[in-house]
Amino acid sequence: MLRRVALVSCLLGGLACATPSVAPLGAGPVTPGPGERVTVTHNYLIIDSSESVTRTFQGEKALVQSFVAAQPNGSYQQGGVAFGGYERQHETLTVFDRSKSNANAAALEHLGEGTPIDRVLGEVAKDLQGKSGEAAIVIWSDGQPTDPIGRHLEEQTVLDAASALVSGYQGPVCIHTVHQSDDPAGAEFLRKLAATTSCGSSRSSSSVMNVAALQNFEREVFFGALPAVAAAPRDSDGDGVMDDKDQCPGTPLGAKVDERGCWVIQGLRFAFDSYKIDPRYYAELNQVAALLKSAQDVDIRIDGHTDSVGTAAYNQALSERRANAVREYLVSQGVSAARLTTRGFGLTHPAYSNDTDEGRAGNRRTELSRLM
Repeated sequence: MLRRVALVSCLLGGLACATPSVAPLGAGPVTPGPGERVTVTHNYLIIDSSESVTRTFQGEKALVQSFVAAQPNGSYQQGGVAFGGYERQHETLTVFDRSKSNANAAALEHLGEGTPIDRVLGEVAKDLQGKSGEAAIVIWSDGQPTDPIGRHLEEQTVLDAASALVSGYQGPVCIHTVHQSDDPAGAEFLRKLAATTSCGSSRSSSSVMNVAALQNFEREVFFGALPAVAAAPRDSDGDGVMDDKDQCPGTPLGAKVDERGCWVIQGLRFAFDSYKIDPRYYAELNQVAALLKSAQDVDIRIDGHTDSVGTAAYNQALSERRANAVREYLVSQGVSAARLTTRGFGLTHPAYSNDTDEGRAGNRRTELSRLM
C-alpha cells in the first residue's frame, strides 16, 4: 500500500495541483526475447516530487505510470518512494503486484519543498540492507539536489550516499536515471549518479516518450540487455542537432539553436556589466515574438547568464536583470506575460571558456527553454 508519512495539501504542491494531468503512454508489459530473462531480484523506483519539478511533475508521473505498466511479469520484489523535502510516499518492498504498483503510481502527488536525494538513497539503502541478488534502482529527477528545505547540497554528498547503498547490498546494483528537465547541469549530475554503478545508465525523459523506446528501457533494466533494436540517430525536436548531442531537447519548430541545440537569441550578447538591449538586436527578438505568437501552446523560460568577472552574488542579480529585460521586450511585442518566466543562472552555467575575451562575451547571453 502507498502510505504518506505526513499529510500534504495542494497549497504545499502549489502549481502542480492546478496543472492538467498527462496521459500515460499505454504501454503493455515487455516480454523476454530469445535468450532473455528477468535478472532483477529487487527493483526500486525513486521519484522526485520536490518543488523544483513543479512544472514537469505531471509529465514525470505519466512516465512513471507508463514504466510500471510496461514492467515484465516476474517474482522480483518492487519498492518505491516519491519524495519532496521531509515528505514521502512509499510503496513497500514486496513481490511485484502489477495492480498495486499501477495504483501506487496513479496516486503519486506533488510534495514540494527540497530535493534531498542523499537522504532518500540512505532510506532505500536501509530497505535493501543485507539483501542479495541483483538490484535495479530507477531515479526520476531533474538532478538538482538540495537539503530538505531547498538549500544547496554538494553533489559529492549524493554520490557518497549512492556508493554506501551499493556497498550495503549483497550483489550487483544498477542505478538508472531519467532526467526530468532541460537543465544540462542536472543531466550531467544524473550521469555521474548512474556512473557510481558499473551497469548504470542515464537518459532524458524525452528519449522514452514512445512505447518502443520505453520498452527498450525496460529491457535494459530488467533483462540487463541493450535495446533490442539499435535506434538510428534522431532529431526529435527538428532543430538540426541529434538527440544524443542535444543539450536542450524540446525546442519548438523554427527556433534558432546553437551547436548544443539550445535556443539562444542569436547575437544577443550583453555588454560588460549591462542588461540593456541594444536596438540592433530588436529584429532577432521580433522573430522570437512572432514564433511565440504563432505557437500559442509554447510557454518558455528566459535564462540569463553572465561571464565570471565579479562576485557570484552580483552576477546572479545581473543575470536576472538580463532575463527580465528580454521578457519585458517580448511582452511589449504582444507575447502574453503569463507564458514567460525568467531565471538567472549568474556565472554558474558558462557555454564557453571564461579564459578569453571572446569566451566571456559568449557567456553574457540569454537562452530560451521550452516549458513542458
